[in-house]
Amino acid sequence: MRTFHRLIAKSISSRLYRSIGLVMIGLILSYAMVMISLIAVGMKHGNNNVVERMGADLIVVPKGHGEELEGILLTTQKSYFYMDDAIVDQIKEIDGVDEVSPQTFLMTLESSCCDQVVQIIGIDNESDFTVTPWIEKKYMESLKYGEIIVGSEIGIRKDNTFQMFGKSYNVAAVLAESGSSMDGTVFVSREVINDLILDAQLAGQGMVAKIEPGDISAAMIKVDDEESIQSVTAKLSGISGIDIVTTDLVTSRLSAGLRKTYVIYAIVIILLFLISVLLLFIIHYITINDKKAEVEILRIIGVSRKEVKRVLTKEVFFTSFLGAVSGTSFGFLSFRLLFELIDKTTKIPFAIPSVNEELIVIFVSFLLTTILGPLCAAISIRKVCPEDILK
Repeated sequence: MRTFHRLIAKSISSRLYRSIGLVMIGLILSYAMVMISLIAVGMKHGNNNVVERMGADLIVVPKGHGEELEGILLTTQKSYFYMDDAIVDQIKEIDGVDEVSPQTFLMTLESSCCDQVVQIIGIDNESDFTVTPWIEKKYMESLKYGEIIVGSEIGIRKDNTFQMFGKSYNVAAVLAESGSSMDGTVFVSREVINDLILDAQLAGQGMVAKIEPGDISAAMIKVDDEESIQSVTAKLSGISGIDIVTTDLVTSRLSAGLRKTYVIYAIVIILLFLISVLLLFIIHYITINDKKAEVEILRIIGVSRKEVKRVLTKEVFFTSFLGAVSGTSFGFLSFRLLFELIDKTTKIPFAIPSVNEELIVIFVSFLLTTILGPLCAAISIRKVCPEDILK
């Protein structure tokens, strides 16, 4: 057995550049499979998180700002727009509306005003049903005055506070990653909004737009049942000066974006796979046929056909194994290191996959790459091991 291993090592080292080329093919294939698969899984998670976290069946915003709201939900975009809170009472009077909760958006202009540039959203403690349900495990009934809820990307100080306009606010809870602008958002009680505006004016910095005490940015609506959504939407259309965003609209746009992305990624992986198969088949055909004289010598001195095939297969397996190990490892490390860059460059919500999902992707990519080499070499190995010399 040691003799065979030395023979394999000698064969690999004697054709070093060819062996490196075979390893590189496996590396590139497995690297692409790991990176693309993990990005696809991350996009799927981001899609699910946004839909789940919307909470509302319908969202009403000022006329002309529906697309901006979708941008806030679907990307890391920050924005602000306002309408009078009298709209809430009009919405409550519509049949089929179960709950209504107003939200107010503020956007900081300078990082000097806060610990970092953030989107600030004021929520109504009494009626909110879109934010606080995310943190039920924190056993919070409502947000106390002076407390805040922060997204996963908000940097918290060691004393569990976040500073805005010269004041420190206790962080009551940190939301899990969503892959959208919510990760860079600070949620406060709407009662705090006026204080923040006053603090910003006193500090002379930080707030993008002026806002009146009664202004809101969006009204989150929950209907009695799903069948009432269309009916309520039609009735809301009678209110002037508003845009209506539905969960179905957000979901369909997310799904459309995901489908296009998945198709592109699938095409890339399939092309890489086919090219790799073709290259491996050609390279193994040429190199294994070059070994014909060596194989005949081994057969003549008494090495069985089965053992010769085993030696050739192990040599191919070893190069495939090295390529798979290096490619999957490099792909995983690259994904982890470039996660923030990938998150910013993707046009749809993106969230990091779970550990189990990462392990599955790595294992499948490693397995496919490892067995691809021996499979592509199998035909050539059978042809170069004749049966008419020695059994």
